[in-house]
Amino acid sequence: MKDWRADYERHPSLDFPTGNIKGFSDSEETFYITHGYGYYFPVQAREVFVQDERYFGSDWMEPKIEGPEAHHVSTMRFSAGLRGVSSAVLSDYLDKHIEGHFEEFVDSYFEGTPFVTDMVKTVYRFWRREQTPVIRKSLKLLLAYNLTQHITMLVGKADEEILEGRVYDGNSKVRGKVIAPVMINFQVKVAMADLWRELQKDVLEELSHLYSSVYSRDKLKHWPTIFMVATILLTVWEEMQFDCYYRVLDTAVVNKFCHDMESTPVGVIVNLFLAISQKLPALSEWDTHKHHNLLNSNAAVCDALTEVRANVTRHDTYLRGRCNATFDRDDFDSLSNKFTSKLVIRAN
Repeated sequence: MKDWRADYERHPSLDFPTGNIKGFSDSEETFYITHGYGYYFPVQAREVFVQDERYFGSDWMEPKIEGPEAHHVSTMRFSAGLRGVSSAVLSDYLDKHIEGHFEEFVDSYFEGTPFVTDMVKTVYRFWRREQTPVIRKSLKLLLAYNLTQHITMLVGKADEEILEGRVYDGNSKVRGKVIAPVMINFQVKVAMADLWRELQKDVLEELSHLYSSVYSRDKLKHWPTIFMVATILLTVWEEMQFDCYYRVLDTAVVNKFCHDMESTPVGVIVNLFLAISQKLPALSEWDTHKHHNLLNSNAAVCDALTEVRANVTRHDTYLRGRCNATFDRDDFDSLSNKFTSKLVIRAN
């Protein structure tokens, strides 16, 4: 992960020339920023004075049945104020999603991607019942990583205050919305990227402790938590691998990053999970009536595994083919379940 910035760096052809900036306004005003899932956060913004206004366009891609569709609008010439984008404010913003309509976010963002959509919601429902801190942190990591890639929008501005940024393209999912100033969008991405990196670091440390505890005490005590956290981590790493292929131009760098990821962290998590699952039935064979005592008859665990069994059974043929998934620039789901399938199929 060191020096990897593909999640927020703009493509070289879209670089913003800092020499184009002549100065900033002395006054600041409050902008409210959203990713479009029902919540928003404040950013103090100031006007930017430039020599060439052409560099304030914002670009994004939207998945369509016939392939990704590119969109572009010119945005207002504003930047975050002297204090930048607050990580504490962003963290609270993420917490609102977790505590609120998280399942709606999953449905909207993943758009029914097989297996992963159901599994993320299963993990979330389990957390709602058990309130396990590290599972919550892993869900927050998933949210933060995906919002780092996401376009940002303005809310709460009167029509007369919106000089640029409104989307008029009838084919866009955000038609009628106002895209945030491109400089603020980038500053939010950088702040969000810092957040998910810290969350990932914490989650990995806690997962390591959970695995270690397995070999010193009851092997199955933390099995459900390990399974839930590993599922979310592998989902994020699948997305990360796709983004690396999609955004990084140097093929050698991409191949090394993806090879290192699959050979070490993915392999370690999957193989350790397999090792601690030997005394449990295959996920597709879980039967609460027969097996509840293996996991202390915990109702939340049993209900979650019943959901997992249904998900694995329904997508069995699909999952067994995912380990050989390859990158396709026109298919945002081309690497989905590449790693999570290894976790659940090997556990079978």
